[in-house]
Formats: sequence, C-alpha cells, structure tokens
Amino acid sequence: MCKVDPNVGFIIGGHQPMQCTFTPSLAPAPPQYYDGAINTVGLDLGVSAGSVLGWGVFAPTSGAAPASLAGEYVGASGDLGLGVGAGANVLVGGSSRTVALQPLSLQGSLAVNVVLGLSSLKLRPATWR
Repeated sequence: MCKVDPNVGFIIGGHQPMQCTFTPSLAPAPPQYYDGAINTVGLDLGVSAGSVLGWGVFAPTSGAAPASLAGEYVGASGDLGLGVGAGANVLVGGSSRTVALQPLSLQGSLAVNVVLGLSSLKLRPATWR
C-alpha cells in the first residue's frame, strides 16, 4: 500500500512521490518500508490532494527478502477524478524484472484531474521508518 503525496499534473508528464509499506502474506514476516516516486509520460492534467495505491505483488519465489521490491517498474496508468477519483497502475520490474505489481483495487484520491499514459515507479528502502 502506498500513500501518494499531493501533486499537480504538468500536461505531458507527472511526478508523484510516495511512501509504501509492503506486508508479506506469509506470517510472521515483518512489513517492509519503501520510498518511491511514480512518473507518468502522457496526458496528466489537474491537481490531486494525494491518494492511496494498492497492489498485489506477484514474484517467482515465495517469501520476500528485505528490500526485495526495490528497483524500477514500468507499465501503464490511468486515473480520472472530479472530487473523488479512481485509477489503476499495472507495473512490471523490480529484481531482474521478475516482479509484477497488479492493482488490488482502484486508486482512491481527492482530485480534479485526468491521467493516461506510461508510468515508471522507482522504489528504494525507506529512510522514514
């Protein structure tokens, strides 16, 4: 789950810093924390008061070593908001491009915006824990 900072779209691209928490499904693994940013190239118009993104993490191995989600992901993004907004981001990358981040649900935001384009997400181990 990622908490996305407020942002303003720049017509042909956007940059959204975020703080993420990965909670492994296999107990008793502790949560992992990441700093990140999602950058979009394409249509990005409007203003967002921030949002929350949720993904299912699919990898070829079970169990996640600390910082194993760090890396760069690429894919497609779409978001539409007028007051309450919704969107989705489908991304592939991470360790040797073997991790897929699939939307668990729609992105939730308070916004007046439209976003449609290609995205890259960079995750690194968090400094804020």
